[in-house]
Amino acid sequence: MASDQITNDSGTHHKKPLHPEVTGTRRALTMTIISLILYMGVYYYFFHNNIKWLIMLTSVILLHEAGHFIAMKSFGYKDVQLFFIPFLGAFVSGEPRVISRRQRVITLLAGPVPGILAGLVFFLIFLQNHQPLYYQLSFVLVMLNAFNLLPATPLDGGQLLENIFLRAGGKIQLGFLILSAVFLFCLAVYTRNYFIVFIVWIIVIRYRNINTIRQVRSSLDKEGLLYNKTFGSLTDAEYMAIRKSMIAHINALKQYDPGLVSNNEETVINWLNKILIPPVRNDVGRIGKISLVVLWVILMAIPFVVYSRYASGHMTP
Repeated sequence: MASDQITNDSGTHHKKPLHPEVTGTRRALTMTIISLILYMGVYYYFFHNNIKWLIMLTSVILLHEAGHFIAMKSFGYKDVQLFFIPFLGAFVSGEPRVISRRQRVITLLAGPVPGILAGLVFFLIFLQNHQPLYYQLSFVLVMLNAFNLLPATPLDGGQLLENIFLRAGGKIQLGFLILSAVFLFCLAVYTRNYFIVFIVWIIVIRYRNINTIRQVRSSLDKEGLLYNKTFGSLTDAEYMAIRKSMIAHINALKQYDPGLVSNNEETVINWLNKILIPPVRNDVGRIGKISLVVLWVILMAIPFVVYSRYASGHMTP
């Protein structure tokens, strides 16, 4: 981004670069299709003897992520992308135009709630005709979406509770992540489903990143530098000062010169957006929070209430 830099007499660039352009729609669609093909290929390798299970699992995940995708698009998120990861499912990412707690909550619930409701519909159909296929669809829809509501980050349930009650990057959040990792690890051992360990690994990475963010913010506090703002509102001097502190504390940025803006600042800007705390529209009141917790408890209880009376024999392929 040489054309966006100002150079002083010593040749040091000290102008904040423009925010990277969002990914184009065509490129985002291409990445989605490629990741879906790889996802289907990996699962076909393991489940090629049961195409019905492969189609069922993929459809359930598509429905879940479609809910997140539609919600983000409805709220005007920029750069909305869907990406599939074998054994872990998929995720939708996007950049909100307005940072609103209410929008974030709705976006998180837009994934699991439609899936659970669809699962209950298939369960009612099963009660009418007792066809195992409807039971299987119901069970997979409800169980996978209920699992996603477990209070463990980065699952939707963990993010939901963090978004309602916890301050980003706080000590309580770090403790919450530790409890989530321990819980999921015990669940993996108890159920002998060691794919869950991948989620634990993601939590460990998230913990390390958040701890690093706390260190940088602590350093900025000592220097009297404000970070409760958006990237666009930073002055050139603020950008360079925060950038210098980040490079001193983040190993991934050690190759950057603290006083020289690189022609490729994308990694720096990605970390900077994690450090900054833009003003959040706190539009979820106490009653709203209580209602959300009650809804979360009800959704988590549905698998036990619905399936406790039915034998697992209906799940036979």
